[in-house]
Amino acid sequence: MGPRQRCPYLEQIIKERAGPFHWLTRYKADCHVDRRVHNFTGRRPHPPCITDPTTCGLYREAKADEDHQISRYTD
Repeated sequence: MGPRQRCPYLEQIIKERAGPFHWLTRYKADCHVDRRVHNFTGRRPHPPCITDPTTCGLYREAKADEDHQISRYTD
C-alpha cells in the first residue's frame, strides 16, 4: 500500500470511540463537496477521505469539474 493521501475537499474529520466497551472506531468526515457529514464505523474503518480519495464518487466528480474548468483556460 502506497502513501496515504488526504482528500483536498475534506473540511474536517473526527475520530471517536463507539459501541459497547469502545471496541469500534467511528470517523465523522465533513465533506465540502456535498456539505454533509459522512460516518464510517467499524473495528478498523478505512474512510476513502483519508485512505484513497480516488475511490470516492464525490471526489472524482469535483476533480473532473475542476479539470474541465482548467482545461478551458489552457486551450
